[in-house]
Amino acid sequence: MKPLLAFGIGLLFALAALPSVAADKQVKATPSTPSNEQQAQPQQSTNWNGGQIGAANGLSAVNNNFAEPGAYICGALETFGSNCTETLIKFNGRHMSYTVGPFLGWRWQFENYVAGVEADWSWKRGATSSAFYMPSACFSGPGSFCRSDNKSGWVNQDWDGSFRARYGFLVTPSTLIYGTGGLAISQIGGAFNFNSTVLSGLSSGGTAISNSSWSDLRAGATAGAGIETEVWTGWKARIEYRYTDFGTYTKLVPVTTLCPSCVSRSSSASIDLRESFHTVRIGLGFDF
Repeated sequence: MKPLLAFGIGLLFALAALPSVAADKQVKATPSTPSNEQQAQPQQSTNWNGGQIGAANGLSAVNNNFAEPGAYICGALETFGSNCTETLIKFNGRHMSYTVGPFLGWRWQFENYVAGVEADWSWKRGATSSAFYMPSACFSGPGSFCRSDNKSGWVNQDWDGSFRARYGFLVTPSTLIYGTGGLAISQIGGAFNFNSTVLSGLSSGGTAISNSSWSDLRAGATAGAGIETEVWTGWKARIEYRYTDFGTYTKLVPVTTLCPSCVSRSSSASIDLRESFHTVRIGLGFDF
């Protein structure tokens, strides 16, 4: 995450410096003795009222947290947590993804302050996964037995969108520093695969199986800040950082146990999930 933040901070300073660089060039180009034509030329002001449409692209650092404490197979005489335990699958890997999409908004200027509303949509692909295979795990007890465990999990954050308020201060007539926050939505999918087979110790053997996938439209919150500056008349460039979080929730997936001498924890496995991402975007908008 540090390289992404450093990249964003550097671009923020670069955009903030654009108006002063342009002003410096204008001063150098102006003769020391002003003519009547130069005195008559009016200063052009930047308009911050009205609509804006544009597009932005950047990088997203996607966090997918996955913990499955709910699928196992034990003998009927064993005590779960004592002489029979579950092999957990857990991951929280970070994935970097390119992101790109349009935005549309409306703004109102009050002297040196600008308020507005904005909606955006972005494509990204932020998938993380983990898997393991344990060929044999043995447990001692009244009905001692051995089993194999095979588990895998996968989470993907697909497209995301937001509906936000924006509020900022004009540090120069053409440069706005702003904060933004509001509702975020995203398409989030995942999968869980589990297969445990009794190898020895139980007279009738058995298996426990789960093959499940899901795709949900999740709602969350997003907040961040940015700098926007006019680069040509009616055209404004921006750089923005935002953090988006979709909260913690649990998915229940079915587990089928086929073993007369076995027990499973339940007919379903619980999977604890939490998805979030950090994004730095560079955009260009046109006023209308």
